[in-house]
Amino acid sequence: MTGCKKTGTSYEPVKSPEIFPLSIAYHWDFITTTYDTVKITHVNDVIKDTLIDGEKWFVLTYDHSVRTICRNNSSGWWFLYQAGPQSPGTPSLYYRYPASVNEVYMTLDSTKVTVLSVNDIVTVPAGKFTCYRYHMIHYLEGYECDEYFSPGIGLVLHVIYAPGEGSTKVVEVTELENFIRSLVIPIAGLMEGLYISRPL
Repeated sequence: MTGCKKTGTSYEPVKSPEIFPLSIAYHWDFITTTYDTVKITHVNDVIKDTLIDGEKWFVLTYDHSVRTICRNNSSGWWFLYQAGPQSPGTPSLYYRYPASVNEVYMTLDSTKVTVLSVNDIVTVPAGKFTCYRYHMIHYLEGYECDEYFSPGIGLVLHVIYAPGEGSTKVVEVTELENFIRSLVIPIAGLMEGLYISRPL
């Protein structure tokens, strides 16, 4: 298993137990470019943890609103999948880690995942990374994408292809700009779940 350790703008492999590290107050900054022209910034934040059936899960937000419940275990990064608003959540493995090249599996939302590489070198604004590359075919939404994860860092690069074009025409690219690990300290005497954080 490999992850990344920053040395200037390059990252050297280090051992990591998680493809996408989860801890309260972890934060990622991204920039998305659509059709080579429109640029928009996005953020991911781990805002809290919760127990479900005796297991610890984390709440990951996208742009402070969209929430995903997820966790890591020895087989990879799992999401709590809900078929509808009132449906009970069912754990679904989305990113197998560790994994072997050419492994293929399906998620509960009808996404076909193929592990294309475990050592792609990717350069983005945050630096140079060694990454797993997952090719996703989203049958329900009708498009394909490639997602590059550096173990211990998380998502580094996300490439979306035009619907109906397979993986030939790129329409959107999201790149990692910054990743912040924070130490979370509960505030004594205040309401439960209130924290301060500082960079590690």
